[in-house]
Parts: sequence; structure tokens; C-alpha cells
Amino acid sequence: MPAAVQSVNPSSVSIRHPFASRQGQVVALALLVLLLVLIAAPLIFLLRASLTPPGELPFFVDTYSLENYVSVLTSPDLLDLILNTLKYALGSVIFGVTLASGIAWLVERTDIPFQTTIRILMYSWMAVPTIVLAFGWILLANPGSGIVNLLLREFFNVTGSPISIYSLPAMTLVTGLALVPTAFAMIAGLLRNMDPQLESAGAVHGATTFSVFQSVTFPLLIPGLFSVGILLVMAMVQAFDFPLVLGLTAKVHVLSTRIYLLAHSDISRPDYSLPATFGIFFLVLAVALMFAYFRTVRMGERFRVVTGKAFRPRRFSLNGWRYPAATVVGLYFALMLLPLLILLWTSFQPFYQAPSIHALTQLTLANFVSVFEESQILRAISNTVILVMCSATLVMVLSVMIAWYAVRSKGRIGKYLELLAFAPMAIPPVVLAIAVLLIYLRTPLYGTIWLIVLAHVSVYIAFGTRTMHAALLQLHQELENAALVCGANWFVMLRRIVFPLLRPQILNGWLWVAAHSARDITFPLFLITATNVVVASELWVLWETPEIPTASALSMVLVLGLLVLVVPVQILASRSMAREAH
Repeated sequence: MPAAVQSVNPSSVSIRHPFASRQGQVVALALLVLLLVLIAAPLIFLLRASLTPPGELPFFVDTYSLENYVSVLTSPDLLDLILNTLKYALGSVIFGVTLASGIAWLVERTDIPFQTTIRILMYSWMAVPTIVLAFGWILLANPGSGIVNLLLREFFNVTGSPISIYSLPAMTLVTGLALVPTAFAMIAGLLRNMDPQLESAGAVHGATTFSVFQSVTFPLLIPGLFSVGILLVMAMVQAFDFPLVLGLTAKVHVLSTRIYLLAHSDISRPDYSLPATFGIFFLVLAVALMFAYFRTVRMGERFRVVTGKAFRPRRFSLNGWRYPAATVVGLYFALMLLPLLILLWTSFQPFYQAPSIHALTQLTLANFVSVFEESQILRAISNTVILVMCSATLVMVLSVMIAWYAVRSKGRIGKYLELLAFAPMAIPPVVLAIAVLLIYLRTPLYGTIWLIVLAHVSVYIAFGTRTMHAALLQLHQELENAALVCGANWFVMLRRIVFPLLRPQILNGWLWVAAHSARDITFPLFLITATNVVVASELWVLWETPEIPTASALSMVLVLGLLVLVVPVQILASRSMAREAH
């Protein structure tokens, strides 16, 4: 065979790997420096601010003091803050995971009807901003004018306000309901990947369906459920949306809202040293939970029951209970739809009022006209588009490059890149927001939308990197070596080989970051100025003004935009999953 047409095995050819080239090393070092600037530098500055004497800005003093730590540790309400935070996090997670586990089991392990529809609704519901849901729950269960209280007084002759949204139990309940879609996505995977052979063995030996679930299925799920629970507790300890909207009025403070209040006091000269100190304590708590999560995951390795053999999860027949079970799941979606429906109603009203025949005669589009005519709201919408497009694109581009170096490199730089990229998982958003505020307060970036873009890249890079890390592990290196053998440099290889092969995972990651960037309230509110307002922060401003009908209209615009972005992809993914199941 002529030499010109001989086949070449890329794995047998000696090539100069990108890590060995000067260009590859420069790019790796640049990524490392970028992560240090995005993540490590703000935290170092946060620690420096916590050691600043009270009343002083960290830019102008060179002295150190432990006075802030003493003040926090001796604070009379510190214990209440910690207990409220833990009660809120644990209560909402226990309720949400329990409800999500039941729905996930029905969808993944039984013959309940409308499985694809339930999956689409669950995954799409994660795009609905929690701040919007919080506004809706207030309109439903406000003690004075909430629809539920009005109906109870009207039809049941109830006096007073039997239901109030402004309490820790109520805040925990509605947060648990909002947490169900996220918990469902995690738990459904556990149930879908469980090898049914052990369950079949129990059934062969005469055990009932309940006995098999109690003795086999549930014990095997415990490690996975526990790890999911700890991960969600971490998220709820760091939660800011519901505690901000509901907790401030209820005077139920948690660590995240206390830091916000300290950083936004009404004094003429802000004192960032005390919120920075609370941020350090908050960071320590989050890191402790992160270590507990990793320990649980390692323990769960002993309970793996998924083998390399192909299998199809066993589905239990519900017989006559199929449609009653679907009705119960439908009731959950109906309950979650109520906050959006009351906001939709209010968006067409000149002022907030309960639904009635008289109110129907006052329907108006004026609020939506205001949304698309008022300069401040238009600025918020345009800033949100910039924020979503730029943050999602930058996160996924950087995530692919960082994950590629972390997976393919055998040196220390790759390990450092992976460690730094994962670090934001242990950093509460309010803590990182304070850190970003402090380090960029006296720079040209402060007050611009680009600072919020930078902050979102910092916090979401952890998700993007972990997603791409898992995808790259399934991509054989010979494909990249073939490109290098043909003379391509590392950039051409990434652009022509890696990016196209990872396109589905990149698209899913991009949509996740885009949806979370649009619905985030933490960074926009901590970094808010007149020029960098986005839809989420403008919603809070309108609600506090209060311009409730306009806020309701803007909420509907935000929800519709996110659903248009997310739902089509979820429909395609759910249909593909249904085809694979059959």
C-alpha cells in the first residue's frame, strides 16, 4: 500500500501535546489567574474587610482588629439567626424531598399516565423565579387582603386572618413546594438508574410490593437521598429570595438577610466590616456542609447497584389507582400555579383587588404598556438580556476549557483549575456578593452591568465545569490526538473537535446558566445602582414602592421569556427519554 494512503492510529503516533507547548501552558496559566481573580481575590478581600476596625472602610486603613468577630460572637441574636437558618433549611428540604420522592417514584417506577407531561412540567418549572412565586404567595395569603383570607371571611364567616404567609412555618412550606422540581430532577435519576434485579428477587420470594419497597428499594435509596438532602440543605442555608420577600416582613431573619440588612443600612457611610464578618461565619458553615456532602457521597459508593449490563427499571402497576395518583400530582401543579394566576390577574388591574365581577370590568393593558414604555424598566430588560447572554456564554466557554485541562492534564495546574472552579459551590452567594462589592467598589466596573456579569460567571462556573467534566470523561482522547496529528493546534482542536461533540451538554448548561442568571436576585440587589438594574432587581424596587400591578406585569414578562427559552428544550429531552424507556 502506498505510504500516502496508509492509515494512521493516532494513539501510536508521537505528538506534541498542547500541555507541553508554550501556547498551551500560557492559556492554562491565564485560566488559573482568571479563576484566582474571580474567586480567590474577593474572598481574600472579604477576610481583610472582616478584620477592619468597625466604622472604617477596608481601602483606607492598614490596621487589623478582631473586634468584629467579638461583636458577632457576643451578639444576643446570633443563636436565633443560626437556629432560624437551620430550621428554615431543614424544614423546607425535608418537606420538598419527601414530596419530590413520591412524585419521582410514581413517574419512574410505576405506570402512572402522563409521565412525559409531568417531566416537562417539573423541569420547566425550575425556570420560574422564586421571587415571582414569593410575590404571588403574598397576594394569596397576605393577612389583610390575601385572596385566601378574603374567601374564608366571605364564605365561612371567619373573623380575623386565619392564614398568614408571614411566619417561619409558612415560609418553610412555600419554599419546600418550590424546591420539589429541583429535588425531583435529582431523585428521578436515582430511581431511573437502579438495577431492578434485587427487587425482582424479593418479588420472586413472595414479598408484597410494599415489603419490597420497605426492605429493598428504600434502603438502597437512603445514601442517594441523604446526599441529595445535604446538597439541598446547603442551597437552602444560602437561600435569599424567600427570606428576603417573606422573612423581612415577618421579622424572621436568617444569615443571608442579616448580611443584606447590614450592607444596606441607612447610615450615611456604610460599614462593610460587620457584614464581611458575618460572611466569614456563613462561609465556614457552608464549607462544613460541603465536607458533609462529600463524605456522604463517598459512603454512598458502597451502595452502588447499577451494573454494566443493560437493564430496564421495573415498573409497578397501579391498576385502578393510576388516575387518582395522576390527580394527586396534578393537585401539586395546580397549587404551584396559584401564585402565577393571581399575579396574572393583578397584572391586568389598575390596582390590586380580589377577583370579582366588578373587577372584570376594570381589566386593562396599561401595566404592560408601562413595562415597555418606562425608561427604567426598558433599561432593566435590556440589561437582563446582556446579562443572560454574556454570563451564560462566558461560563460555558470557560467551563469547556477548564474542564478539558482538568481532565486531560496530569499536572498540578489542571488540579488547581478544577479545585478553584469547584470552590464557588461552597461559597454562599450573599458572601460572594459582599466580596465582589468590596473589591470592585472603587473601580470603573462598579455600577455597570458587567460587574453583575462577572459575578455570575464567578458563581456559575462551578456548575458549568462539573457538567463539562462529566461529559469530557466520556470523550476518548484519540479524537483529539487525530486532530493534533493532522497539524491542528489546541485552539483549532477545541473548536473543531471538542466543542461540536459536546454541543448537547453545552446547550443544556447554557440554558441552565441563562435561566438562573435571569432569575437571580442576590447579586443584582447587592450590586444595584441606577444604571445596572435588571428585571429581578427592578421587580423588588417596584414591589417595595409599591407598584404591585406593574410588578405583576413585569413578573409575567420575565416568566414568559424564561419558559419560551426552556420549555422547547425540555419537551425534546422528555420525548427522547420516553422513547428510550420504551
